[in-house]
Amino acid sequence: MEDKKVSISQVIAIGGAFMGFVIGSSFASGQECMQYFTGFGLLKSVGAGIIALILYAWFVSVIVEDGRYLKLNNSGKMFNFYLGKYLGFVLEWFTPIMLFFVYSMMISGAGSTFEEYYGVDGNIGRAIMIIASLGTVLLGLDKLVKIVGYIAPVLLVVTMVIGIMSIASNPEGIAQADQNLTEVTVNTNFNFWALSGLMYAAYTVTGVVPYLADIGKSTATNKKNSILGGLFGGGAFLIAVMILNFGLLANIKDVYNLEIPSLFVAATISPVFGNIFSILLLLGIYTTAVPMLYTVCNKISSNSKSMAYRITAVVTAIVSIFGGQLSFSTMISIIYPISGYAGIVIFAGMIYTKYIKKRKYEDFDENDVLIKNI
Repeated sequence: MEDKKVSISQVIAIGGAFMGFVIGSSFASGQECMQYFTGFGLLKSVGAGIIALILYAWFVSVIVEDGRYLKLNNSGKMFNFYLGKYLGFVLEWFTPIMLFFVYSMMISGAGSTFEEYYGVDGNIGRAIMIIASLGTVLLGLDKLVKIVGYIAPVLLVVTMVIGIMSIASNPEGIAQADQNLTEVTVNTNFNFWALSGLMYAAYTVTGVVPYLADIGKSTATNKKNSILGGLFGGGAFLIAVMILNFGLLANIKDVYNLEIPSLFVAATISPVFGNIFSILLLLGIYTTAVPMLYTVCNKISSNSKSMAYRITAVVTAIVSIFGGQLSFSTMISIIYPISGYAGIVIFAGMIYTKYIKKRKYEDFDENDVLIKNI
């Protein structure tokens, strides 16, 4: 019989796991926040945040609960549950392809950090990140990634501190933000704030479906914990996004055209703080890049010692050199919207499956796939 009691530890574990996945260097850089929220001004950015929050809480809790009940052997088949075996097959392969582009974006982010903060040729930063991530994936240094992986919550807290201190040091900047935005041009991916909030949530769901299904399988014991975990994870993350958003709005004239705006704000607070944050940001890029590269290679071969796996890793790293030459802001403005359109398809599939068709768990066979042993 199912234990229906709410477990605070489970709620925190589910929400924390989700935040650990989505808190990466693109969030901490401030560029992601700038394009999806800050560019719309004070009230409209909050409105976009509320829309994203509602969607985050919804899809996290639903996917975790479905993962808890289905207990899939291959979490990637969660796409099949929502979209059917044909469209599910497409999305299952779309994810590692998109993650390759995200990996290239991390390489670009490393280059931008070296250029804007250290005044060093960006190619040096790109080369260091490629060598570090490729070496980790080829040598199987999983423990190193796990150790450095604890940087995610630290990065979240420090980024929030940057936002809070930025607001506190320049409160009049918030009051003048909307006026200042009429004097500068901020790159936004979408012209309407509500659409931006929708697409922010949509781009996230594309890569997180299998991950949330695994969380549900291994962590959640009842529906209440799944729902509360989704509320906690989505809510806490969006609060952090809004704090950073306000910090950027307070300094919009100084950061509107920067690749890594939060790094500038950190350095303004204190040179020492800026140095610390730059290191945290590079570690955050590393802990984001390694899983991206690993996932791409793992889709080709699950054996990390095989020649196919190693060749894939090397080829991916080499190709990322070219993709990484694009600016960090440009890559975010291209990659995330594409991922967002795929996310809209997933949302539509979830709504149809859960609320229109009302598909029963027992009617789903994860072995009914387009191609066996994928």
